[in-house]
Order: sequence, then structure tokens, then C-alpha cells
Amino acid sequence: MKKSWSFTDTYGKEHSIVYKAGFGLKLIVDGTTYKLKSENWFVNVIDYSIEIAGSDIRLVAIGAKVDVAINGVYIGSGQPYVPVQANTPAWVWVLVGISAIVGFLCNSALGIVVGIGFGTLYINAAISGKKGKVIGIFIIWAVLQTVMAVLAAMAQAALYNM
Repeated sequence: MKKSWSFTDTYGKEHSIVYKAGFGLKLIVDGTTYKLKSENWFVNVIDYSIEIAGSDIRLVAIGAKVDVAINGVYIGSGQPYVPVQANTPAWVWVLVGISAIVGFLCNSALGIVVGIGFGTLYINAAISGKKGKVIGIFIIWAVLQTVMAVLAAMAQAALYNM
């Protein structure tokens, strides 16, 4: 995945910002490459800061959603910048880990993909200050994983009895 932005600083100079995800995460600013690392084992979470010509530039990635904030305002959405780590309680990170690990143990590869997808929803809800929504999403995840596990067990039983 590759995303690009450009902005003009206070001196009138044009700057380019490119985010590349694939076999390594990279931020390229005006040709200078910065290697990035996710803050979470399961979900791609990046909140990287750099200063260009007196402007505070922040690349924020949660899952596949990526945006750049310049001086506290996101370019893509126009929303104010909210720090990821400072606004995500520790228990949300625990739910992300539980969703990925239990998803894998119950439903293999599909379960971990669903768990990671729901993990991004937890983080986004926590950042927006909706803690009750995080719990609701986790309950939906638990029900979905249970249904998937039961369906997988039924399919295995049907194949075994043939």
C-alpha cells in the first residue's frame, strides 16, 4: 500500500510525504526515508512525528487507515489530531491481543484476520472517546468468533460422518 500527500510550508516550499507499507513500513519525506515500526504486535499502529520548516507533521496509521496531521489537523479528514497511545487505555490493547490470539486458537487464519479487523475498531472507538462502544464491539467479536467456531465444528463433524 502506498499513500501520498503534499503540503506547502509557511515559506511557500512544496513538500511531499509518502507512506509505504509492504515488506517494511516507510515514511518518505522530500526523498528522505524513515523506517517505521508498529506500536502493536497485532494491528498496524503508528504515530510518527517529524518537523519540517517549523511545522509539526504526524503520520498516523491504524490498520489500513492512514492520514497525516499538519500542525494538529489531519489533511484527509480535517479533524483535529488525537495522540493514539495517550488516548487508548491499556485494557483496549489487551482486548486487541485477546481478539487476535483467541481468534487464531478458535478459528485459525480466518479467526486472526477477524480479530485484527475488530482490533482496529476497538482502537478507533477508544481514540474517539467511546469506551462503551469498545465493549460493544468486543461482545460482537465474541459472538461472531463463537458462531464461526460452531460452524467449523459442525462442518468437521459432517465430513467425519460421511
